[in-house]
Amino acid sequence: MEIVTAAQMRDIDRKAIEAVGIPGVVLMEHAGLRVTEAIRELGCGPNVVILAGRGNNGGDGFVVARHLAREKNVSVWTTAAFTDYRGDARINLAILQNMGIACRTVLDEGALPALRAELSAADLVVDAMLGTGISREVDPLLAAIICAVNESRGFVLSVDIPSGVCADSGKILGRAVYADLTVTLALPKRGLLCFPGAACTGRLEVADIGIPPGLLQGHGFSLITPETARRLLPQRPADGHKGTFGSVLLVAGSRGMSGAVALAARAALRGGCGLVFAATPRSVQPTVAAQVAEAITVPLPENRLGRLQADSLYILREKWRTCQAVGVGPGMSQDDEALPVLAAILRECPLPAVLDADALNLLAKNPELMDGRQAPVVMTPHPGEAARLLECSIEDVQADRVAAAQKLAGRFGSTVILKGAHSLIAEPGGELALNVTGNSGMATAGSGDVLTGLLASLLAQGLETSRAARVAVYLHGLAGDLAAQSVGEASLVAGDIIECICEAYLKTEKIHM
Repeated sequence: MEIVTAAQMRDIDRKAIEAVGIPGVVLMEHAGLRVTEAIRELGCGPNVVILAGRGNNGGDGFVVARHLAREKNVSVWTTAAFTDYRGDARINLAILQNMGIACRTVLDEGALPALRAELSAADLVVDAMLGTGISREVDPLLAAIICAVNESRGFVLSVDIPSGVCADSGKILGRAVYADLTVTLALPKRGLLCFPGAACTGRLEVADIGIPPGLLQGHGFSLITPETARRLLPQRPADGHKGTFGSVLLVAGSRGMSGAVALAARAALRGGCGLVFAATPRSVQPTVAAQVAEAITVPLPENRLGRLQADSLYILREKWRTCQAVGVGPGMSQDDEALPVLAAILRECPLPAVLDADALNLLAKNPELMDGRQAPVVMTPHPGEAARLLECSIEDVQADRVAAAQKLAGRFGSTVILKGAHSLIAEPGGELALNVTGNSGMATAGSGDVLTGLLASLLAQGLETSRAARVAVYLHGLAGDLAAQSVGEASLVAGDIIECICEAYLKTEKIHM
């Protein structure tokens, strides 16, 4: 499923009306009907307050009011004077008035206290005020109405997008409605899924309003759905063996950081590859071997601090000849001797590589390491690592995560997974994907190491980087959600995620089967 900006959605609507010939009023009728159906499924009480803005979003609200008026106590309030309504919204307002359904405007003297009173008694509030067209902070009157909606005890349903949320960035434009359910029309808008706007969305439903499928494709930004993940899973031939499913070489760990390589190795094995070679400093190897019995541990030369020496390369070169993917960085340290190891992997190793943690930090200081790299790379930065790679602040990254991910992918010619809420995947050609599985409990030490191992495992099984990144992020987040159901978000640790990867696979494989 694609994710669109406000401008892209306007263009889709225009083409549906002008090129296909679907009248705008028909699209509005379909939108109102889909919202009405969602309301009926809620089974809410009889008292409904509908807030309608002056644009098409308000027109959708008028359609909802007309259909609900036969079965609910519907109160309709407009945020503009009746004479300000135009086009399809004006047509549907006139229909309400002709049917004798009372509409009031919040602009009348004393209207705001009366509206507050109705909101306090409402079982359902339908927010159809601002839609996707807002680009500046809401005015004081709308801010006051939004506050009243948020203070009401009724269920809040937003039409298309909660009022006050920027459709493109997810920014809160002064004040925003916090919806329990958002019924978005045709396609999800970026702001519904990008924080802080995502926190206002509540449960999200996407309503089919009759726009031809061909107009809903090709916008370069996709949502990773359960069905998407199922289609991308690697195949498991019945006559397969260890070699069929590939081998992973992990270059990770240092004294005091044995857990990073152990977590990555365990995740890689749970991810389905045939073999894992956990290459780690000699003093760390016994600990890793004890923690991950199924992995083959490879002791590497180390310095007096228990970190990789450049002499490790002769062993690593031999090992990567028998592997199909390499993961580099978790717990590796940024020691001077780690730099030539990373440089050789990037310049010589022909395998697809996952770069995480200290590999990314070393790359931030030495971006020329990627010059001439032929084999594909997946980078998995969190916002701090992304900021170092882009030479900006974390605040800059978080202010526009989409732009940050795209810049990284373009600058380093790599697939980039910008971790966080919600994780973004960017390709060098500009394509984007967004994943919404996962929860705040995954903001814990080692969670990124699990993703590195899982991702390397999928690459070893033959998935190209774009597919592997999407599947890995989805399964990683779903495993975190399943773990949180058992232990709660606050108590979740990285090992819990690994233990739930198997269940995440099972749930994904069973979708629509």
